[in-house]
Amino acid sequence: MKNDRRFTILFFVLSFAISWVLWSPFYFSENVSEFWVLPGAWGPTLSAIILAFREGGRSGIKQLLRKLLIWKVSIRYYLFAILGLICIALVAVAVHVLSGGKIPDISLILQGMGLSGDDAMLGIMLLPIFFLVNMLLGGPVAEELGWRGFAQPELQESYGPVRAGIVIGFLWSMWHLPLVIFLPKAIGGMPVVAYIPLMTAMGIVFSWLYNHTKGSVLLAIFLHGGMNFTVGFLGGSVFTDRKLLGIYVILVILLAIILARSLHKRRGKQVTNSTDLPAL
Repeated sequence: MKNDRRFTILFFVLSFAISWVLWSPFYFSENVSEFWVLPGAWGPTLSAIILAFREGGRSGIKQLLRKLLIWKVSIRYYLFAILGLICIALVAVAVHVLSGGKIPDISLILQGMGLSGDDAMLGIMLLPIFFLVNMLLGGPVAEELGWRGFAQPELQESYGPVRAGIVIGFLWSMWHLPLVIFLPKAIGGMPVVAYIPLMTAMGIVFSWLYNHTKGSVLLAIFLHGGMNFTVGFLGGSVFTDRKLLGIYVILVILLAIILARSLHKRRGKQVTNSTDLPAL
């Protein structure tokens, strides 16, 4: 697909409009089922498909969907996507404890899984299942074909991968505002002052991964799953400690700065819309 700033702007407008309309039941009642988070989460992908069809017809949609099939990349990128943010969270906990903070109560995490404090081993065994459920039924699958599959290559052709990542990350945080206001548990109960810089920094992290994995949306889905699992799953309990949350956000921002430097060096090799894609 050719680069057209009007299409990029239209993508964000459509994404916000579709999702915010589908999330509208939250605006009028406090007793609405959390199920309504899921339809709205598909806004970015629906927008990307609509615009891909408008721009290139069926072939445009096929080109977009092929990015889900890019899987032949180094195993280290899979490990980074799945475990990277969890490891950062563990480092944050270690820094927090060494600086005088309390050790997080693991029973709170187990309660979030519906287990008792005596089921730590069972909780560990169930973690991969919780990760997969979160990834398949939550935002990762619903959103990434839009944010990274469509918006990332369109924006970075004009602004480069770092600025594109910053723009997408910031707008991504703004897109979540209805949930921040009306259903804060959907983002782990995180305050806006932490959530916006965290998501903006994550935009750079996603951009780095996208440009190092041949434009793979599949890897972006895994990274999104790792982010949700760390912030959403743990956020409701462990990250209620604002000092610990602050340490985590700072560490993610530092990671983003390091990866941004890497992207600047790689600028000439960045992935664009002309990337060879697998057959569909």
